[in-house]
Amino acid sequence: MEYVLTSKQAKDSDNYTISLGTLSLALMERAGKEVAKIIQKRISKNKSILIVVGKGGNGGDGYVIGRLLLENGYNVSILDINCSHSNDCLTNKNKFKGKIYNKISSDFEFDVIVDAIFGYGLKSIPKDEYLNLIDWINTQTQSFIISIDINSGIDSNTGKVLGTAVFSDLTIAINDYKFGHFLNEGIDFYNELIKVNIELKNENYLGFAKILEKREIKNLFPKRKKHTNKGDYGKVMLIGGSKNLNGAILLSANALSPLLLGCGYSCIGIPRSLHPLYALKNLENIYYFFDDNDGNIVFNEEQIKKILHYDVISIGMGIGVSEEVYKIIFYLLKNYSNKLLIDADGLNSLAKYGVNILNNHKCEVILTPHLKEFSRLINLSIDEINEKYVDFATFFAKKYNINLVLKSNVTLITNGNETYLNVNGTPALAKGGSGDVLSGIISGVLTKENDTLFECAAGCYILGRCSELACEKLNENSILASDLTKFISDTLNEIEK
Repeated sequence: MEYVLTSKQAKDSDNYTISLGTLSLALMERAGKEVAKIIQKRISKNKSILIVVGKGGNGGDGYVIGRLLLENGYNVSILDINCSHSNDCLTNKNKFKGKIYNKISSDFEFDVIVDAIFGYGLKSIPKDEYLNLIDWINTQTQSFIISIDINSGIDSNTGKVLGTAVFSDLTIAINDYKFGHFLNEGIDFYNELIKVNIELKNENYLGFAKILEKREIKNLFPKRKKHTNKGDYGKVMLIGGSKNLNGAILLSANALSPLLLGCGYSCIGIPRSLHPLYALKNLENIYYFFDDNDGNIVFNEEQIKKILHYDVISIGMGIGVSEEVYKIIFYLLKNYSNKLLIDADGLNSLAKYGVNILNNHKCEVILTPHLKEFSRLINLSIDEINEKYVDFATFFAKKYNINLVLKSNVTLITNGNETYLNVNGTPALAKGGSGDVLSGIISGVLTKENDTLFECAAGCYILGRCSELACEKLNENSILASDLTKFISDTLNEIEK
């Protein structure tokens, strides 16, 4: 299991390890040693290396890296513009026996530049001399740029750029990934991200966000027994579609139409008058008809009662925003006992007519908003949310006791106590319909009768991996949401292996 930490959690890990008897200098030595190993594997000794250091822990790591590379025959120099240093940084500066520059020279030409200016502690725009230093690094286009822990200038909690930031060919995270590696602009400031282990200890991992890996999903898809039938694999009801938005529910159903996620029954709940539009579109699906008014579903208690036996109900895809939809959701929250996923116009109906009905629910609830939908639910702007992305998501999930799947370039999955971050996927997902397919995939995974939050994270992983496999065969600009479902089987084959 990989973890993603806030700056406070990273600091707490350092302090806890130190409290167990490991000196801070020893941690700095470990970090420098592991990064130096990576550089030695990737960079030949005939290359010139400049390490640009700050005055704190990241700079101290830079000095350790420089000393170790120098001892192993590399041509290493250090650029240090700082007037003062932390004690540990100064100790390692005094151990370095190579060339130290105190300012940028017009004749600098280096094959490799190592950015060791700021680590996870940067929280505000740095002084002009550091902004100029970062800008200079970014002009060295002939150099291979390596950033240590996180790219200098990136807020490690939000991924926001604080004035300016180093763009790296390679970023080497120390012990754990940070949220800033993935959120907002942070994910676009490196070409490659890897991690080294320096054996930091943690008193409590429960509050750390986790990155789900495919080997951990395998148990959701055990080999099917021979003595079995379709009733053993769960029933899903997808409610959606309207006169003006009739395609979304089909995209969700397409994620299940050949029952690719292994569930036994897939039913599409649609407006009765629109049946001719949907007939024979998905041969494997069954249909359930709701009363409607000019192609828009209306609330009918007797009709809703008849679907309460389904293991998973998903509502909102292309259903339209209306008080009738709100009434259906309210009824399900009070009377349904299994897993209820609310997406798209289901979320927008909640935002318009009142989110507080989420305060009391009998079922397990999953909300799957993108940032704009979440901004309506929480009544904040997207910019405000991005400033405290994790905090707002966990607060909302905990307040209403729900599972939140907050979709963006990476997806945050949280119940307020436990959090996953899905970091796989491609820009091909930035296209209409991808979220509808995700709702269908998650709905299928939710039939596995496992931990609901884990199932949501697994569904996000599956969609992301489908997009990666699709990009291997199709141009990412040309990939449609309906293409993604064609790679579900390939993704499950990988998971099973």
